Amino acid sequence: MAKLHFQGEIPGSKSVFNRALIVQSYFPSLKLQGFSECDDVRHMREGLKHLSDQSVIDCGEGGTTFRFMALRASRNQGMHNLGATRRLLQRPQKGLVHLLSQLGVEAELCEDTMTVKGKGWKKPSAPLRVDMAESSQYASALVLNSWNLDFDLEFELVGGKNSESYFLLTLEMVKSLGMQIQKTSQGYIIPAGQKIHKTSWTVEADVSSMFTMASAGALAGEVVITNFSEKSTQPDIVFLDVFKKMHVNFSVQGSTLTVKETTSLEPLDFNLSQSPDLFPVLAVLCSWAQGTSKLYGAPHLVSKESNRIARVSDLLSLVGVRHESLPDGMIIHGNTQQKPVQGVKFNPDKDHRMVMAAALMKLKGHDITIEEPQVINKSFPEFWDMIGIKP
Repeated sequence: MAKLHFQGEIPGSKSVFNRALIVQSYFPSLKLQGFSECDDVRHMREGLKHLSDQSVIDCGEGGTTFRFMALRASRNQGMHNLGATRRLLQRPQKGLVHLLSQLGVEAELCEDTMTVKGKGWKKPSAPLRVDMAESSQYASALVLNSWNLDFDLEFELVGGKNSESYFLLTLEMVKSLGMQIQKTSQGYIIPAGQKIHKTSWTVEADVSSMFTMASAGALAGEVVITNFSEKSTQPDIVFLDVFKKMHVNFSVQGSTLTVKETTSLEPLDFNLSQSPDLFPVLAVLCSWAQGTSKLYGAPHLVSKESNRIARVSDLLSLVGVRHESLPDGMIIHGNTQQKPVQGVKFNPDKDHRMVMAAALMKLKGHDITIEEPQVINKSFPEFWDMIGIKP
């Protein structure tokens, strides 16, 4: 098993980038600092260019791209066709259609497109009810597209608090840019006529991708990340607390995070409700711990890019790690003496985070051929070069 040695920067957060691109579409003078060439950001950039020419806006496989774009298109008069993969459109979207209807916008879901038709937003007769049970992205999309309104917008969050941390990230971002948001006893009010107060915005490194590379260092070598921010507002920054609990050998000096191979990982009891994207890679990390770990609190894992509970179970079964699937996570019986499997194939089910998880098992010596490794391009096209192995 070759040792990993990586030093460098992680690309900008696709989640933050897509939020910033929506804001920039209202205020073109806003300059964005940072870089990302992942598919989700590329689709957002290109889609925004086509908002006014009536062509189909291709959202690809990106949930944030599709949901943010639907609300963005609804602010423009006319009919807009949002293209997406069938798998994405089969994920929960009813809350999105209901939100649009409350704003006086017609929306219809088909097999591979969504049609949005309206004359801009109409002032609701009552506070909007934004469903958080399916996704926090609906609430984020609403806030990101509430600039320059000619009426006060009042809304309430209903249906639970799954991934509420991502909505809070959105609130912090728009407030930093100048949006005034009033908290009420039931929800929020965004006063009319909101404008930005900044001319530039820096998109910080993608913490989810950073966690994957940092975990690779903990399992198989050394990783030095030179654009780390301990003050990140991205929910997955909680991985530092995870590392502390698991006794991962890491250090932070200024903007540099160093993670070194750790041979005695402690098992983990962790609630994933606010950081579900950690699950696939974290499950792999726990599989190499000395003892039994429990990851729980995220029933919405079944409706991500894949059913991540089922796919992680497939991966752990493939390499012989005992585990029990839960409706909201998994119990994993760590084994530090895993015997390398030979000549097996893993189907990530078109899920970029499952590619990352399988790659870490491969890095640890399991002879796994990963099918369709290019799906990593959704969020982290630089991954294979950084991790230094072939899929």
